[in-house]
Amino acid sequence: MYSDFKFAVRSLVKTPGFTLVALFTLALGIGGTVAIFSMVNAVLLKPLPFAQPERLVRIYTEFPSYPNGGIRRFVASEAEYFDLLRETRSWQSLGAWSTGGVNITTSEAPIRVTASFVTGGLLASLGVAPAFGRGITPKDDEPGAPRVAIISHGLWQRAYGGDRAIVGRDILLDGRNQTVVGVMPEDFRFPVGDAQTSDIWVPSQIDPAHAVNDSHSVALLGHLKPGVTLQQAQAELDALVLESGRTGSGHHFDPKDHTLSSSGLHDEVVRSVRPALQMLFGAVCFLLLIACANVASLLLARAEARQREIAIRGALGAGLRRLARQFASEGILLSLLGALFGLLFAQSGLQLVKLTGTTSMSQVADARIDGNVILFAVAISLLTGLVFGLAPLVHVLKRNLHGAMKSAAASTTEGGGTQRFRQALIVGQLALALVLLTGTGLMLRAFWKLQQVDAGFDPRGVVTMAVALPESLYEGEAARSFWTKLQGRLSALPGVQSAALTKDLPPASEGFGYGTQIEGFVPVAGGPIALIPGHDVSTPVVDYYRIITPSYFETLKVRLVEGRRFDERDDAQSARVAIVNQTLVRAIWGSASALGHRLRPAGNPSWYTIIGVVADTPNAGLAEPAGTEIYFSYAQEWALSARLRVPYIAVRSSAPTASVVSAVRRELAGIDPTLPLAKVRTMEEVMSEAQSRPRFLTLVLSLFASVALVLAAVGIYGVISYAVAQRTREFGIRMALGAQPRSVQNLVIRQGLTLVVCGLLVGVACSLALTRFLSGFLFGIAPKDPVAFVGVSLLLGATAMLASYIPARRATRVDPLVALRAE
Repeated sequence: MYSDFKFAVRSLVKTPGFTLVALFTLALGIGGTVAIFSMVNAVLLKPLPFAQPERLVRIYTEFPSYPNGGIRRFVASEAEYFDLLRETRSWQSLGAWSTGGVNITTSEAPIRVTASFVTGGLLASLGVAPAFGRGITPKDDEPGAPRVAIISHGLWQRAYGGDRAIVGRDILLDGRNQTVVGVMPEDFRFPVGDAQTSDIWVPSQIDPAHAVNDSHSVALLGHLKPGVTLQQAQAELDALVLESGRTGSGHHFDPKDHTLSSSGLHDEVVRSVRPALQMLFGAVCFLLLIACANVASLLLARAEARQREIAIRGALGAGLRRLARQFASEGILLSLLGALFGLLFAQSGLQLVKLTGTTSMSQVADARIDGNVILFAVAISLLTGLVFGLAPLVHVLKRNLHGAMKSAAASTTEGGGTQRFRQALIVGQLALALVLLTGTGLMLRAFWKLQQVDAGFDPRGVVTMAVALPESLYEGEAARSFWTKLQGRLSALPGVQSAALTKDLPPASEGFGYGTQIEGFVPVAGGPIALIPGHDVSTPVVDYYRIITPSYFETLKVRLVEGRRFDERDDAQSARVAIVNQTLVRAIWGSASALGHRLRPAGNPSWYTIIGVVADTPNAGLAEPAGTEIYFSYAQEWALSARLRVPYIAVRSSAPTASVVSAVRRELAGIDPTLPLAKVRTMEEVMSEAQSRPRFLTLVLSLFASVALVLAAVGIYGVISYAVAQRTREFGIRMALGAQPRSVQNLVIRQGLTLVVCGLLVGVACSLALTRFLSGFLFGIAPKDPVAFVGVSLLLGATAMLASYIPARRATRVDPLVALRAE
């Protein structure tokens, strides 16, 4: 093997052109595969960085009979947590947490960070100790215990300059003193899988005697006892639900309406991103196969030029096994060198991926070239080296030594078997490239359709930001006064056309489905609006409630369809009013007017009169149709102040974004300098972030498809060029006997056309079978969209024919006398 590799090195050095092309092709194929595998490894394959991660289980409450397919994987109530803690035996520990934002007052400026409120043993169950200091204990979680916190390594560096003396020091958290008792390691993240991981963890201190039963707000994490399986734990949860349904005890679980489910923590973390990564890995494997086919074609052409050498080796006693070892050595050497350069490509590709994909898939940020990825690169290079390295054996299998010596001594066309094998490789390349191009074409079409969605408002010139009021400092009239004063100051800023407050920003809102009584509503079985089950009066479900200030519609330029907007008449003393969107009107009243009709929101004793109808704005994401929505005026809904505790501020201004933000910071500091300004974005950035995942997938697929298109074109160009070179004598004789250049050109193009048509037919058949797996990623088009199929087929066909035309033109320039003299 050592001598084989030495010979392979000398052989590759003697043919630098072939070597460079082959290495570049392999580097692209292997590099792309390694880059995507590093993401798959980091997200799907690598266990979570906790002790015994396989025993960590998420537990959910579910409402299967709720409208629109039920509510799945829902957080639990505090009372449910204590029920499970008391009545189940499968868990070594059972913890709960909730996530929210908190304001931290620092020596320089207030900051807003994400916090997790955890029960006493939750973080300890993960098996990750603080980098220094101590963790949160069950005693810290007892109601009335001294307030403590542990902070992330990142927050420790950013806000406190990495000062180890922070442990034991008090910090101001939402206006209250909290003692820092520990700093977590740099790579610690919890909750895992969230776009915003926490920077601070504090005890939740839930009092079992006052646990909330009617509000679902805590996530549950169980650590299985040794020997207990997930299936056994789920069986115990099912038994608890069944027993509760029979006796009416506990939290009134019910096998039909209110159930419990469990799933491994790792499965839950990767559930949303697994399909996207699997799709990308499948696509990059296609790219690798195309690269392998391309290099195999190059090696076949090279082996044709080495027929005499191969024949002499055989005459000197080299058998098929010995020749196979030599070819495999050359292929593996090429592939290993390609993998080396591919790792460099992969590292650069990962940086690009992180820039474009971390918004939509936060776990991608953990992808890196580590030992597992390098082992994968070596394994894939060995495999691909064997696959394409043995391609030249076709020459040996199809010819005897005497025939090989004769054909090597004369410039005849290559054997029919070798020709057919190389042509099959090209057909395969074209088919694989078409599959990739079709998938990319579908994604591009879907992304373009997404761009055409009518958002129902104008995001241009709008800057958004968030301000959070600590509950301990702002309650009732104090909070109302703060928001009124802030909005008044912002509206008076130079260049500001209008400013508004809203709990949520389109295109995504917090929706649950609120049972809303509507006067005169007659339920229709199978009608366009769902009903809440189990109510004495059939109650339709409204998907979204949104509390806004009257200037909201003006600031976002939401189109008024009918009636009027909120104004100064709609204050706390006046009759309650509401505005609805077009989707709700169509679902309840059809083509009739909604003005003047009354409704009663969930948990509210008052009836509200509908005074206006506005255009639909996206509330479940741009790719989903708008849900039913009711708008309430901030001035009338101050009783629901919790909904406005962390509102967004939207400012429409003609001034530059930086100056608007600076002015808002000054006004905010003038009212309360301890409050930070957070989530500063333009509305256009908000809309762009909502499209980050489809944009990321489309970008990566487009990159793969572009490389595949180039490789396929190079492949067919190489085959036709080699065929022209091999048929020089034939073309010379044809033209000497009177053949016109055009007829010779058409002869060569027909050969290329045959390969192209075969490749397209096979590719279309494969695409029809495989693109159905893209249906979950497409918006507004079907997986068999004819525009995409026809468009990419024409693109690939035209590119391939251009690659055939160039050598065909060269064939017409053969001088008959020169060709015959060479023979």
